[in-house]
Amino acid sequence: MAEPWLELDAVLRERLRDVLREPPRPLTEAELRGLLEESRACMLILSGELDRLERRLAQLDADPRASFSALTDAFRRVNELRAHVEELAVLLTALEGRAREVRAVWQRQIVDRGKPD
Repeated sequence: MAEPWLELDAVLRERLRDVLREPPRPLTEAELRGLLEESRACMLILSGELDRLERRLAQLDADPRASFSALTDAFRRVNELRAHVEELAVLLTALEGRAREVRAVWQRQIVDRGKPD
C-alpha cells in the first residue's frame, strides 16, 4: 500500500513543476503563499518520515537477528523517500526564488504607478 504522504508529495511536485515551467505563468500572491506553505508542510512531513525510516534502518542494522530482506526493504524505502525529499527541496528552493522575482515585479509596478508622469 502506498503511503498517503507520497501521493500528496506527487501531486504537490507536479503543481510546483507547473508553476516553475518556462515561460512563467502569472501567479497571485495567494497562490504563491499557498504553494510555499504547502511545500514547507510537505517537507516537514516527509523529513519526519525519513527520520523515522532511518531510525528503523539503524535498529535493523544493529539487530543480528534481523533478516536480510527486512534490511534491504528498509534501505530501499529510505533511499526512495530521500529522493522524494531532495527533489521537493530543489523545487521549493526554485519556488522561493520565483516568489522573490514575482514580488519584485509587483513592487516595481506599485512604485511605477506612484510616479508622477
